[in-house]
Amino acid sequence: MAEPDTMTLRAADSAAMLGYWDLTDTLVDGIDAMRLAGPKYLPQFPAEMNDNYKFRLAHTTVMTNIFADIVESLSVKPFEKETALVGTDVPQELADFSNDVDGSGNNLSVFAANHFYNAVKSGIDWLFVDYPSVSDEIVTLADAKASNIRPFWTRILGRNVLEARSKFIVSREQLVYVRIFEPGKPDHVRVMERDDVGLVTWKLYVKTDKWDDENKTFYRLKESGTLRIDEIPLVPFFTGRRDGKTYKFDPPLRAAADLQLHLYRQESGLNYTTTLTAYPMLTGNGVKPERDAAGNIKPLPVGPNVTLYAPPNADGTVGSWRYVEPSSNSLIFLSGYIKEIILNLRELGRQPLTASSSNLTTVTTAFAAGKSKSSVKAWALMLKDSLENAYRITAKWMGSDYLAKVMVYTDFDEFVDGKDYEALSAARERGDLSQETYWEESKRRGMLSEEFTPERETQRLLKETPGDIEDGQDDPQA
Repeated sequence: MAEPDTMTLRAADSAAMLGYWDLTDTLVDGIDAMRLAGPKYLPQFPAEMNDNYKFRLAHTTVMTNIFADIVESLSVKPFEKETALVGTDVPQELADFSNDVDGSGNNLSVFAANHFYNAVKSGIDWLFVDYPSVSDEIVTLADAKASNIRPFWTRILGRNVLEARSKFIVSREQLVYVRIFEPGKPDHVRVMERDDVGLVTWKLYVKTDKWDDENKTFYRLKESGTLRIDEIPLVPFFTGRRDGKTYKFDPPLRAAADLQLHLYRQESGLNYTTTLTAYPMLTGNGVKPERDAAGNIKPLPVGPNVTLYAPPNADGTVGSWRYVEPSSNSLIFLSGYIKEIILNLRELGRQPLTASSSNLTTVTTAFAAGKSKSSVKAWALMLKDSLENAYRITAKWMGSDYLAKVMVYTDFDEFVDGKDYEALSAARERGDLSQETYWEESKRRGMLSEEFTPERETQRLLKETPGDIEDGQDDPQA
């Protein structure tokens, strides 16, 4: 057995998460990825021939991908309205940065939506506030600004952070060591380390084809240096319940992922059984098979316009032909069982939006105290905190200590069942609310479009009133 490469060896907490990441990545990629995984997710039967398994895998596996739909539907909730910087004192440099946070033209809201999606699916996603490598001619911040050099954000998948360690420094938990796998051609590994006085060093290793016996790795040092900020510019955003101070998490959608895998196996089993029913096996009981000159059994033709004979044996026993096929009761049972799994899976997908504290798998004490009704809202509030931390580091790169405020939409879980809107309408009918307040609350609930304005609606209502005063005429009762 080959020795493991020390540079890509996972820490215990990362290794503990790998199985879940493999499963969810494959589920979201769909049926082709599930087939490619083969026996990892669809076990091969004992004594099943390889060719038979390959046929079953390629032709009878199916999957109603509810898990992918769950991840998508939960992830879009905080982005029903645009995520944006708020405040009247936002520096122009940060405002401009928000229009293209990753250097690829994606604004804050688009980047945050992708960041949130991956954290919901994987339990954690990382935001790396990177800064371009600069030449020796770029010495000061003024030089960097003159050369249009600026920070940029990069998302790092949870599975690509091989090791992360943190400790409390000045009453705040800070990363002190990270090792990141950067896939490519060739692959790289980046290591960043912070000492007790705030000096951050980094090293970038590149994969080679030569094994280093001393260090047990294929990677060699390519570049190294120090950062001009005093912290590792990496921000974790997690939706799973954290295990102490490690970076191992209990993902909120683990039960849904496991049930989706079970559904894949059961649906594939039903489809395979249906195939056996559609193409049953013919058996001859008490029938002597016909053989060729070499003594081999001749293939038996089957199908329409083919007559099969069962002549009596020497003792007078008459043979018979019949088809062997699964019982219809089995198909009915499997079909009903699959429907039940689908219903349970969809219910699991709704739970993070349910206004019940029992479903808040990631809620801190502050959130549980009343800031959020659902898990997704708790995640959205944590996203806000994560983005504000990323802006704080971005400002550091720019030589500023500005603390940005980010607006992430969280009102979606206030109006899950529609009963509040009924109460709102009843309050308006009783005269307990003004018309304008009723409009404001209706707009907040998404019942009215973002383009709705009370002023324009008032004018429209006036036009519908009988005996409208023509434009330009005086109101005699004014």
